[in-house]
Amino acid sequence: MKVKIKSSAKRYMLNGYMTLEATFIIPFVFICFILIILYTFYLYNHMVVYQSCYLSALRGSQLKNATNETVKELVDAEIRKLLDNQVYQYQFDFDSDVNLLSIKVNAKSHITNKIAEFNIYKEKELVSNRSTEINRIDPVDYIRNAERF
Repeated sequence: MKVKIKSSAKRYMLNGYMTLEATFIIPFVFICFILIILYTFYLYNHMVVYQSCYLSALRGSQLKNATNETVKELVDAEIRKLLDNQVYQYQFDFDSDVNLLSIKVNAKSHITNKIAEFNIYKEKELVSNRSTEINRIDPVDYIRNAERF
Protein backbone atom coordinates (compact mmCIF):
# COMPACT_ATOMS: atom_id res chain seq x y z
CA MET A 1 0.00 0.00 0.00
CA LYS A 2 2.85 2.39 0.59
CA VAL A 3 3.99 1.88 -2.96
CA LYS A 4 0.65 3.01 -4.37
CA ILE A 5 0.72 6.29 -2.44
CA LYS A 6 4.20 7.12 -3.71
CA SER A 7 3.31 6.26 -7.28
CA SER A 8 0.18 8.42 -7.16
CA ALA A 9 2.23 11.33 -5.79
CA LYS A 10 4.76 10.95 -8.60
CA ARG A 11 2.00 10.93 -11.18
CA TYR A 12 1.34 14.66 -10.61
CA MET A 13 4.99 15.67 -11.05
CA LEU A 14 5.05 15.51 -14.84
CA ASN A 15 7.75 17.10 -16.98
CA GLY A 16 6.73 20.41 -18.58
CA TYR A 17 4.62 21.93 -15.80
CA MET A 18 7.05 24.89 -15.57
CA THR A 19 6.54 25.62 -19.26
CA LEU A 20 2.85 26.18 -18.74
CA GLU A 21 3.42 28.48 -15.77
CA ALA A 22 6.13 30.42 -17.60
CA THR A 23 3.75 31.21 -20.48
CA PHE A 24 1.71 33.29 -18.03
CA ILE A 25 4.48 34.71 -15.85
CA ILE A 26 7.09 35.84 -18.40
CA PRO A 27 4.80 38.14 -20.48
CA PHE A 28 3.47 39.72 -17.29
CA VAL A 29 7.00 40.39 -16.01
CA PHE A 30 8.07 41.73 -19.42
CA ILE A 31 5.14 44.18 -19.55
CA CYS A 32 5.95 45.33 -16.01
CA PHE A 33 9.56 46.06 -17.01
CA ILE A 34 8.42 48.04 -20.07
CA LEU A 35 5.99 50.10 -17.97
CA ILE A 36 8.69 50.83 -15.39
CA ILE A 37 11.08 52.00 -18.11
CA LEU A 38 8.45 54.28 -19.67
CA TYR A 39 7.58 55.70 -16.26
CA THR A 40 11.25 56.52 -15.59
CA PHE A 41 11.36 58.44 -18.89
CA TYR A 42 8.35 60.43 -17.72
CA LEU A 43 9.92 61.14 -14.31
CA TYR A 44 13.22 62.15 -15.90
CA ASN A 45 11.42 64.57 -18.20
CA HIS A 46 9.40 65.95 -15.30
CA MET A 47 12.52 66.68 -13.24
CA VAL A 48 14.49 68.17 -16.16
CA VAL A 49 11.66 70.60 -16.87
CA TYR A 50 11.47 71.62 -13.20
CA GLN A 51 15.25 72.10 -12.96
CA SER A 52 15.26 74.17 -16.14
CA CYS A 53 12.47 76.39 -14.81
CA TYR A 54 14.30 76.92 -11.54
CA LEU A 55 17.71 77.63 -13.11
CA SER A 56 16.34 80.10 -15.64
CA ALA A 57 14.39 81.97 -12.95
CA LEU A 58 17.43 81.99 -10.65
CA ARG A 59 19.69 83.36 -13.38
CA GLY A 60 17.13 86.03 -14.19
CA SER A 61 16.86 87.04 -10.54
CA GLN A 62 20.58 87.69 -10.38
CA LEU A 63 20.28 90.65 -12.76
CA LYS A 64 20.20 93.75 -10.62
CA ASN A 65 18.75 97.04 -11.83
CA ALA A 66 17.60 95.49 -15.13
CA THR A 67 14.29 96.20 -16.81
CA ASN A 68 11.56 93.59 -16.83
CA GLU A 69 11.87 93.11 -20.60
CA THR A 70 15.60 92.41 -20.34
CA VAL A 71 15.08 89.88 -17.58
CA LYS A 72 12.25 88.21 -19.50
CA GLU A 73 14.43 87.87 -22.60
CA LEU A 74 17.22 86.33 -20.53
CA VAL A 75 14.86 83.91 -18.76
CA ASP A 76 13.28 82.81 -22.05
CA ALA A 77 16.67 82.31 -23.69
CA GLU A 78 17.99 80.33 -20.72
CA ILE A 79 15.04 77.96 -20.49
CA ARG A 80 15.05 77.41 -24.26
CA LYS A 81 18.77 76.59 -24.15
CA LEU A 82 18.38 74.25 -21.17
CA LEU A 83 15.39 72.36 -22.55
CA ASP A 84 16.71 72.06 -26.11
CA ASN A 85 19.73 70.07 -24.98
CA GLN A 86 18.20 67.85 -22.31
CA VAL A 87 14.64 66.87 -23.19
CA TYR A 88 14.60 63.82 -25.42
CA GLN A 89 11.85 63.50 -28.03
CA TYR A 90 9.33 65.57 -26.13
CA GLN A 91 7.54 68.78 -27.01
CA PHE A 92 7.53 71.58 -24.50
CA ASP A 93 5.96 75.00 -24.04
CA PHE A 94 7.10 77.61 -21.58
CA ASP A 95 6.08 81.02 -20.42
CA SER A 96 7.72 83.47 -18.06
CA ASP A 97 6.24 86.35 -16.11
CA VAL A 98 8.59 89.02 -14.78
CA ASN A 99 7.68 91.92 -12.50
CA LEU A 100 9.62 94.05 -10.04
CA LEU A 101 9.26 91.61 -7.15
CA SER A 102 9.36 88.13 -8.66
CA ILE A 103 10.04 85.93 -11.66
CA LYS A 104 7.61 83.13 -12.43
CA VAL A 105 8.37 80.45 -15.03
CA ASN A 106 5.82 77.90 -16.21
CA ALA A 107 6.71 74.95 -18.43
CA LYS A 108 4.58 72.19 -19.87
CA SER A 109 5.96 69.12 -21.59
CA HIS A 110 3.96 66.83 -23.85
CA ILE A 111 5.03 63.20 -24.05
CA THR A 112 3.55 61.14 -26.84
CA ASN A 113 2.19 57.89 -25.49
CA LYS A 114 3.49 54.84 -27.33
CA ILE A 115 1.38 52.49 -25.20
CA ALA A 116 -1.87 53.95 -26.61
CA GLU A 117 -1.28 51.96 -29.80
CA PHE A 118 -1.66 48.74 -27.79
CA ASN A 119 -4.84 49.94 -26.02
CA ILE A 120 -3.25 49.61 -22.57
CA TYR A 121 -3.46 53.30 -21.69
CA LYS A 122 -5.92 55.33 -23.75
CA GLU A 123 -4.55 58.87 -23.41
CA LYS A 124 -2.61 59.94 -26.50
CA GLU A 125 -0.13 62.06 -24.56
CA LEU A 126 1.08 62.56 -21.02
CA VAL A 127 1.41 66.16 -19.86
CA SER A 128 3.79 67.40 -17.19
CA ASN A 129 3.24 70.91 -15.81
CA ARG A 130 5.92 72.58 -13.71
CA SER A 131 6.21 76.12 -12.42
CA THR A 132 8.54 77.94 -10.10
CA GLU A 133 8.68 81.44 -8.68
CA ILE A 134 11.72 83.28 -7.36
CA ASN A 135 11.83 86.68 -5.68
CA ARG A 136 13.91 89.33 -7.39
CA ILE A 137 14.81 90.93 -4.08
CA ASP A 138 18.40 90.12 -3.17
CA PRO A 139 18.39 89.19 0.53
CA VAL A 140 21.94 90.47 1.09
CA ASP A 141 21.17 93.90 -0.34
CA TYR A 142 17.88 94.00 1.54
CA ILE A 143 19.60 93.32 4.88
CA ARG A 144 22.36 95.87 4.16
CA ASN A 145 19.81 98.53 3.27
CA ALA A 146 17.70 97.71 6.33
CA GLU A 147 20.74 98.08 8.63
CA ARG A 148 21.49 101.54 7.21
CA PHE A 149 18.15 102.92 8.34
